[in-house]
Amino acid sequence: MTFSFQEAWARSESVEGWLTREQGEALFEAAGTVPPGYAAVEIGSHHGKSAILIAGNLPEGVSLTAVDPFDDPRWGGGTDSLDAFRRNIAAAGLGERIELFRGLSEDASRSWTGPLVSFLWVDGAHDLGSTLKDFDGWMPHMAPGGLIYVHDAFSAVGTTRAILQRFWGSRSIEYLGCERTLAQFRVRRLSPLGQLSSGLRMLPRLLFFTRMIAIKVSRRRGWHSLERRFMRVDNEPLI
Repeated sequence: MTFSFQEAWARSESVEGWLTREQGEALFEAAGTVPPGYAAVEIGSHHGKSAILIAGNLPEGVSLTAVDPFDDPRWGGGTDSLDAFRRNIAAAGLGERIELFRGLSEDASRSWTGPLVSFLWVDGAHDLGSTLKDFDGWMPHMAPGGLIYVHDAFSAVGTTRAILQRFWGSRSIEYLGCERTLAQFRVRRLSPLGQLSSGLRMLPRLLFFTRMIAIKVSRRRGWHSLERRFMRVDNEPLI
């Protein structure tokens, strides 16, 4: 059984997490593109907000593998977080459509024996090293034409550096667009012209990145009047 987006959002809206409604809809729609016989994987599950949105629109017979160690307090991990994840997934009626891998992304990708991955959602630790391991570990398992969505792109420094190192000018990764800090890519062999086009489309996001960093620095320093100057709307989200 699949949900409408309104139904999936209603089930996930009260779950603690960091997604705008528009980002949630982007995940939901991407999940619906996974062909039967392929897999969906998310890195970083927290309390299950994104897992509900993804699993709620996967085709019949396709499951989501949720990867999270649930043990790092920096990211809200621990036993309480794992219990909340299981409770929220069960309440959404999606327990049979989500398989949990409790561990690190690099361990999950190294031991992966499932089908090719048609949708990869990267929302784990946002430092450079962890994000590079997410990309490098899962790329060999990606299906041609598969989607890679990355959260906190052009907002978190580590995530942004990893994107630029692996995807900028890539011959096999095409930049599709962004929903604020949710960056969308497709695995596809690109011509030299395609590489150039993909890279040029990413350029405006570097200006967005500069503005996000300026807001964060101003906020941490207590420069609230300067922070407001960088914002496009009042209380602009940084996700």
